[in-house]
Amino acid sequence: MTKATALRGCVARVGLALLVQAAAIVLSGAARAAPETPAPGASALETQAFADNADSVAVVIGNRSYKQTVPVDYAHNDAEAMRAYLVQRLGYREANVFVLKDATLNEFNQVFGTERNPQSGRLWRSAREGRSNVFVYYSGHGVPDLTSRQPFLLPEDGNPNQGESGYALETLYRNLDLVKRKIGSGRQLVVMVDACFTGETGRKGESLLAVSAPGFAPARPKAESGIVRLVATSGATPANWDEANRLGLLTSRFLMGVAGLADAGDRPGGGDGRVTWAELKGYLKREVEEAARRASGREQVPEIDDAPIVLQASLPVDAVANGVAALRDEAAWRRAEALGTREAFEAYIGACGAVCAYRPQAMDRLLAGRQRDATAIDQENWAKFGAARQYQAYLDSCTETCAYRGLAQGYLGGSDPSGDPRVKTCDALAAGTDDPDRPQAVPGVKYGRIEAASAIEACRGASAAYPSLRRLAYQLGRAYDRADRAKEAFAAYDRAARAGSTAAMNNLATLYENGQGVKRSQGEALRLYRQAGEAGNVVALANAARMLEYGNGVPKNEAEAVALYRRAADGGDVPSISKLVPHYATGAHGFPRDLRQGFDLFRKAAEKGDPVAMATMATLIDNGFARYFPGVGAADMVLRALKRGELGAAAVSATDTAAQKLKPETIRTVQRAIKQADYYPGALDGRFNPVFVRALDQYAKANETE
Repeated sequence: MTKATALRGCVARVGLALLVQAAAIVLSGAARAAPETPAPGASALETQAFADNADSVAVVIGNRSYKQTVPVDYAHNDAEAMRAYLVQRLGYREANVFVLKDATLNEFNQVFGTERNPQSGRLWRSAREGRSNVFVYYSGHGVPDLTSRQPFLLPEDGNPNQGESGYALETLYRNLDLVKRKIGSGRQLVVMVDACFTGETGRKGESLLAVSAPGFAPARPKAESGIVRLVATSGATPANWDEANRLGLLTSRFLMGVAGLADAGDRPGGGDGRVTWAELKGYLKREVEEAARRASGREQVPEIDDAPIVLQASLPVDAVANGVAALRDEAAWRRAEALGTREAFEAYIGACGAVCAYRPQAMDRLLAGRQRDATAIDQENWAKFGAARQYQAYLDSCTETCAYRGLAQGYLGGSDPSGDPRVKTCDALAAGTDDPDRPQAVPGVKYGRIEAASAIEACRGASAAYPSLRRLAYQLGRAYDRADRAKEAFAAYDRAARAGSTAAMNNLATLYENGQGVKRSQGEALRLYRQAGEAGNVVALANAARMLEYGNGVPKNEAEAVALYRRAADGGDVPSISKLVPHYATGAHGFPRDLRQGFDLFRKAAEKGDPVAMATMATLIDNGFARYFPGVGAADMVLRALKRGELGAAAVSATDTAAQKLKPETIRTVQRAIKQADYYPGALDGRFNPVFVRALDQYAKANETE
């Protein structure tokens, strides 16, 4: 899978799982992950490198805003992600991680010391002899002094054209060498710099410097023995963003690597739950180079020192959780494809969680044999009935495959849309469940259940016959979308949107936002989301809020995003509720500081029958918030969600990959109920094993059919 990255020069960069993670923000006492037990076979020096961090110290700097030059879009994201990794995964105490955002030169001097007085810094004073590991991280602008050829870290108040206004990298290494001597040879000092020093910003034709310096390569500062350095790029090349994760590319791949992706099982010694520094170094060089080349066509080769360090592979921090899940999902699919057996495809479907991008392809493979038989029968029926012009007889013979449905209905069609078989078939095969234009008697079809080929055939004829019915064009767009025919989907959505279809506006905006079937335009996407939202489409309101919250190609505006989320939540959009709940904990944006009011939003949505809200309530109950839901049991809420059908099953299964999980006893209770209903033959082990996940899916679908 190609990950989206963007050239950023010397600028540093950033379902149900999201609902639960949002709720987890308000956990009053989240437990910090303890360092794991070293794996057998590692040397004493390696295993002790990060085994005990109770007295370890870190400095994390994310410089996004600058007074005298352009900003660094994702630097704050970088800093927060690294802080989370150090505290949640390496066991650093929160109070020992000094986070500076938009640090001034004075703050650099205060934390690292000055050139004349290197031991005056807070880091030197805080490090404990023989007991502290030290981690220093910087994301922001790096600049060169063209006269001395020395690289500098640029403070928030620094001038990129005046080297003396920055903090020299050489001074940093020299002062850190004294810190390393203080903590001793048995402890590690790691410096990670997600910046470069060529003077470029990464934006085409834009430089930090008043004087052009083509091909400039700054001198490499010397670091004394014992300091381990990771620098985003070497030589005269810029660094890159990871747009998909909204992080610096080096930062993104580092966090993915230590989450286990660098511990590759297909290489000797890999797949053992440990990430050696050699594995991490190889992974970073390979992944950063490949991603940079795809994104910008230019080289980015990180500089990484060798080190006797071994890290335990850990759960990914939130900032890269989706990216790691997507890569693991792709790898699982590739393995299933390579094996090509029924068991392999069933195992893929059973094991995939919140990210399951290839489920439709896996289902197609599993059902291919049955579909081939049905197709042959359909061909025979058409040859028999079509030749005799017995079109209704052909339609009566149709089963799951009916390739000539549209043609037969065309021959039988009339002038009244409500009675035209083509319109009826298009509605039956592709009507949107949330489309306000859908006739009341038409139930609608979930996107994942659209039979693309049949729906395209029916809706193409119906839309051509009745161009004034905008819902038919929208439904044709859905069918094309389902078939991954983005350009044709865009044309159909555009036709329906121009006629006033709010559902089509929302889907059209998504194509603009992702650059599918049309040149990417974030501004046009936001305009369409707003237009559809103002016309009453709550999903579009939430999408507009998301773009404003994260500054996704448009100016960031958190206050307006919150206002839009409130409107979407009032309209029944449950994912928007998850965006609002944390504000009830903090009192931000004018919300009352009353968490009960926030959680009541989930309760009200569940009472209206929303399965995602039900599954979210179950997870909250199992993670310390039961007092807010008196008289409600987690297992009961899970079973209620499953009664809502396929969406409920997806919501419940997603709790397995959420930041906060269901308790084993809750899962066992649900397993027992599903077992008694004759859908689950497995053990009551209290976990989402593949057999249980399949049983959930089958149980929910049976309830939906009923």
